[in-house]
Amino acid sequence: MELRQIRSFLSIAETLHFGRTAELIHLSQPALSLQIRALEEEVGVRLFERNRRKTTLTAAGVAFRDDAAAALSQLDEAIRMARLAASGKLGILRIGFISTVGSEIVPTIVRQFRELNPEVEFSLRAITTADQVPMLETGSLDIGFLRLPIGGHPTLDVATAHREPFVLVVPASHNLAKRKRVRLREVAGHEFVMYERTYAPGFHDLILGLLREAGIVPNVSQTAAEISTLISLVAARMGVAILPASAVKHSVASVIACDIVDKIPVSEIGIAFSKRDRTAVVDNFRSFALLWFAKHS
Repeated sequence: MELRQIRSFLSIAETLHFGRTAELIHLSQPALSLQIRALEEEVGVRLFERNRRKTTLTAAGVAFRDDAAAALSQLDEAIRMARLAASGKLGILRIGFISTVGSEIVPTIVRQFRELNPEVEFSLRAITTADQVPMLETGSLDIGFLRLPIGGHPTLDVATAHREPFVLVVPASHNLAKRKRVRLREVAGHEFVMYERTYAPGFHDLILGLLREAGIVPNVSQTAAEISTLISLVAARMGVAILPASAVKHSVASVIACDIVDKIPVSEIGIAFSKRDRTAVVDNFRSFALLWFAKHS
């Protein structure tokens, strides 16, 4: 039994006219008749009653028509889904992200990607940088939005997605709060609150390195796993902090972000993927996300 035979049968079942169907499907009438005869032999029953005046479906033909139409519809859907999957427009994307990109960047990218690829499903989780890396390497996570640097990981494809300056965050009551620009040496001897190294070693070491370059050995009063917690600690006057500018941008805490005059590295957020067994939908998202960041940088 061939698909073309079923399609021809369904077309005749709709028109009840061999000649008209032959014209519609661009086939000669004798060839169409041969297809239907072969189909009837395969099924083992007559599907049409036909004479010079009219063509009608037999009872067997009516029964066959309904199920054949349903089966063909399912097959067409299977073909459509296979083509979507091959083009990266179908599948599930497991995405991990750090909290600072979870409020705006990730939701925006996911929404815009889904508008173009409505069949793609997402599993989104807030995960620290340190936890994302092994999950990406073992394949339990497809995509990671994480804080750079992360060191050498040859099995990962890592691209810088977003750059922004660091700022000095002080309590609103601090004597530097009225200053728009400061030098790091002005907070020498101050207590600091810092991101816990366990959760983003590269980021933690970067902050320590730029303080060291400024001749500062920070007195760390408290560490935390979330930047929002660090901002709250600064507001509680437990210390000052060096954080990415966007982390403070929408904060309602009683803190002030001062631009840093010193020539220091910028804060970078990366997007990471495994190089192994990457699916078409992951590649599709990778291309879309990198283009999005290029347009919005």
